[in-house]
Amino acid sequence: MIPHSEIYRYMGHRGTADGQLEALVSSCLEKLSTASAPRHLVMPMPCTVSGDSVTIGELTTDSSAISTVTIKSSRLAEHLSGCIQVYILAATLGAAVDRLISQRGKIDSAETLCLQACAAAQIEDYCNNAAEELSREVNGQGLYLRPRFSPGYGDFDIAFQTDILRILQAQKRIGVTETKSHMLTPLKSVTALIGVCQGGCPQKAIHESGKCADCAKTDCQFRVNQPL
Repeated sequence: MIPHSEIYRYMGHRGTADGQLEALVSSCLEKLSTASAPRHLVMPMPCTVSGDSVTIGELTTDSSAISTVTIKSSRLAEHLSGCIQVYILAATLGAAVDRLISQRGKIDSAETLCLQACAAAQIEDYCNNAAEELSREVNGQGLYLRPRFSPGYGDFDIAFQTDILRILQAQKRIGVTETKSHMLTPLKSVTALIGVCQGGCPQKAIHESGKCADCAKTDCQFRVNQPL
C-alpha cells in the first residue's frame, strides 16, 4: 500500500494533513486502482563503462550477433562504475490512467492534482517493487543492484528513451511509446537502467541507499526532508 505521506510529498504538501485532504487522497487512490493496469518489461544486457561513456550490448532478434548502444554521460558512467551488466526497464500504469486524469481535469482541478500525485507515487512504488524482485533474484548469485537511473536525469540524454523502448519492443508489448520530444506515453510510464554489480562494489547497492539521499539534485521540490 502506498503511504499517504508519499502522495502528500508529490502534491507539495508539508505538515499534517487534515481530514479533507486524507479523504481526497483515499478517493483518488480508489479511482486509480480501477483505472491502472501496471505492467513492466526488463531485459539483462552486458555493460561496459569507459571514462564518461557506457556501452550496452544488444542481441539482435536472431541472436546471431551483438550490436551496441553507447551512452555518453558522466553521471551515468559514475553511477554504473563497477557494474558488469544492466537491466533495462520500462514500466507503465496504462493509458486508462491518462484518460481518467484528463476527464477529471475538466471537472475538478484539486482532484486532478491529487490523481497526478497518486499516479506518480504508484508508478514509483511499482518500479521499486520490480527492482526489489530483481534484487532477490540476483542476491543469491552474489550480485547486487544499483538504484534506477532514467534518461533525462543529469546528463543522461532523454533521447535514449528511443533505444530503451526499441530494445524492449515496449510499444508492441506494453503499449509504451514516445513523443517527438521523447516524452513517454502513457504519461505515467518510466524507463531506466539498473546496474548489476558484484559483492564489494564501490557504490551503495539498492538496499543500502535512499533515493533522495543519493540524488545530487538537492533543490528538488520533491526531496524528502528538504527544508521549506
